[in-house]
Amino acid sequence: MQFSDPPLTITDEPLRLVEFALNKVRDAVFLVDNQTRFFYVNEESCRLLGYSSQELLTMTVSDIDPGWSREKVTAMRQRVLEQADGNTFTFETCHQSKQGVMIPVEVSSNLFVCEEGSYSMCVVKDLRERRHLEQMAHMREQEFRVLVENSPDMVVRFDPRLKCQYANPAALRHLHLTAEALRGHSLREMLGDLSCVRHIERLVQQVIVSQIEADGELVESDSPLSQGTVINHTRCVPEFDCHGNLTSVMVVGRDITAIHYAEKKLEDSPMRLRLLARQREVSREEERKRIAREIHDELGQHLTTLRMGISMLRIQFTQDNPQLHERVMHLKGLADKTIQVVRNVATRLRPNVLDMGLTPALEWLRDEFISRHMGCSCRLIAPEKEVRLSDEQATAAFRVAQESLTNISRHAEATEVTILIVRHAGAVVLTVCDNGRGFDCQQPKDNAFGLMSMKERGRMLGGKVEIDSDPAVGTRVKLTIPLQQITNNNEDLEAYNE
Repeated sequence: MQFSDPPLTITDEPLRLVEFALNKVRDAVFLVDNQTRFFYVNEESCRLLGYSSQELLTMTVSDIDPGWSREKVTAMRQRVLEQADGNTFTFETCHQSKQGVMIPVEVSSNLFVCEEGSYSMCVVKDLRERRHLEQMAHMREQEFRVLVENSPDMVVRFDPRLKCQYANPAALRHLHLTAEALRGHSLREMLGDLSCVRHIERLVQQVIVSQIEADGELVESDSPLSQGTVINHTRCVPEFDCHGNLTSVMVVGRDITAIHYAEKKLEDSPMRLRLLARQREVSREEERKRIAREIHDELGQHLTTLRMGISMLRIQFTQDNPQLHERVMHLKGLADKTIQVVRNVATRLRPNVLDMGLTPALEWLRDEFISRHMGCSCRLIAPEKEVRLSDEQATAAFRVAQESLTNISRHAEATEVTILIVRHAGAVVLTVCDNGRGFDCQQPKDNAFGLMSMKERGRMLGGKVEIDSDPAVGTRVKLTIPLQQITNNNEDLEAYNE
């Protein structure tokens, strides 16, 4: 086969430099003469097609591209020659390798002229990796659409000019718009100057400026888009191209109305439980007071009458009957023991002295503790003037002191106990200290209900109970009682329910 153009002399120094440069190019490069034969191929062409350079130089373009006939290649070459302005003629096709594999390629053809003749220089780019990436991108886009279009969350994509590029069905239903009507328009153009529109625009603008994600809560109340109050959590995420330039902002809105109200109910539950516990404790103290009064007044009166009757029997009938006298004295002693038991039960339920005030009640509690623990001293330090507290406050303070002394008698092994009452400007502070063995406050115990009940009593009064203990020092229980008027518990519960 004779070439119409004379062959290139690679021994020429300029052409050797061209060959060296073309062999360093990562794309395949070959020169085609006017007979569509390969006149020159670089090393990447051989690697791409699997032929040696000697084999390729005996072949034509049609041998590696069955879809291109000689006439078509000639027409392409003629079109390249007509590109007088030096523009590149680019097209996509498939080249067949030596192993028969069809390789998608992009061919960029230019006119190459040297002293000996003119050729078509074709730069061939392997498109397999790009096609694979495009396929993967298409698959991801399909997965994205399947996920987003079936998501209950609202998803809208905006460009940097705040124009809508995409909205999923959930967002379209919420906005009462169609995809065609919304695409290419801003929310302000479609919906007007609504508070929700301003909220979304502000978040999107923040993301555009900072190029980092942002989120916030959107409350729609009496909005044309919603019925009633709807709370949405909106999250804006920037999207970038391969060069790191911001291309769009994805806005995801999730209806958290139910979650918000559930969290609020959960937050309110401890307060409800505290109010109910307070009401229960007040009712319990009232019931104790009533039972103690009935035991003291009714049962105590009957027992006293019974004892007086037994005494009259002893006086009238036992002088001449020693056996009856002994029997009557036994019954009298039994009646005295029963009366004492009744008094003890009534006192444990609620000491009558508590009606006289907190200080007398603590004095009685101190004396009871000393009578049971002869080896432990107990001091009460209180103001000379009686501290005036409500019945609920005085009862709670008495119970805290009683529980503290009970813990001391059971666990502390103390030799000194001090009960201190101090009145401040807006509060009364009750402190119970001992020099016992103490305990580690940082290690909570599952069965420490006494400590928990004391703390709960302090919270029910609007104050607090602080418990400090150290194995080397002892334990201190400090109750702070605010002096403001306590609202009736039933009124608290009714107001809270409203």
